[in-house]
Amino acid sequence: MMHFCPVFTLLTAAGALTTVFTTSAQDQEVKQTSWVNRDTDKASFVVFLYSESEPCLGTLIHKQWVLTAAHCFLPFLQIQIPASAASNSQKKELRPVLVVKHPDFTQDSVEHDLMLIKLQRPLKPSDGRKLAILPNTTDDKPGTTCTVFGWGWTWKEYNLDPNIQINQDVLWLSNRDCEDFSSRQTSSLASDNMFCAGSSQGTTHFCWEITAAPILCQNQLQGILSWSEGCVLKGNRGHYTKVSHYVDWILEVIHTH
Repeated sequence: MMHFCPVFTLLTAAGALTTVFTTSAQDQEVKQTSWVNRDTDKASFVVFLYSESEPCLGTLIHKQWVLTAAHCFLPFLQIQIPASAASNSQKKELRPVLVVKHPDFTQDSVEHDLMLIKLQRPLKPSDGRKLAILPNTTDDKPGTTCTVFGWGWTWKEYNLDPNIQINQDVLWLSNRDCEDFSSRQTSSLASDNMFCAGSSQGTTHFCWEITAAPILCQNQLQGILSWSEGCVLKGNRGHYTKVSHYVDWILEVIHTH
């Protein structure tokens, strides 16, 4: 089990944040056509994390906890459940009460890029949400087809809320393949706590997407997007924090708080 010293943030009623420290691939190509769907039911574990800064995605892993990236700067945080077109439901807001960053995360590194957010109340069945399943093994899965779940905007509608759900199939790449096709040199490629997924093609697409997208492989949450080379929702390579390496930390935080 990984030893850690929790760092967490209490969310006050006024919205201010107070930080408290406690001591204690293969070369095979992936099909590039993503399917686009305005119905959120296919990724009902995804929530929006809005703040005065850039928005992020969050992934529901527990009826009262959301997992996202620690690099997300979220002052005056608001959490929204996307509306479902199928059920004609309205967007719902969830109130956060606690933010816990991984204690080893620093802003000048991509390592340990995970953060947990506790909701004020547990989700109810009427909320219509599913939970992403945490991995049950730390084994890497190079060559496995995975799916990145994300949200973006239709062309020239960036001033509105994200309105398109995009689920993109990508390939879990080996470290060697990731290094061969990478457009930048970074220590994260060699990090045992991260993995790379995308297409082996060298093209780089541009799109406007929300950061911290979850990636599921074999129906388990294997990663949270830390950074990308282009647009992961169009198959470009993304670099993900390996959730499997942090399950002990995640469960300990949940059980402690």
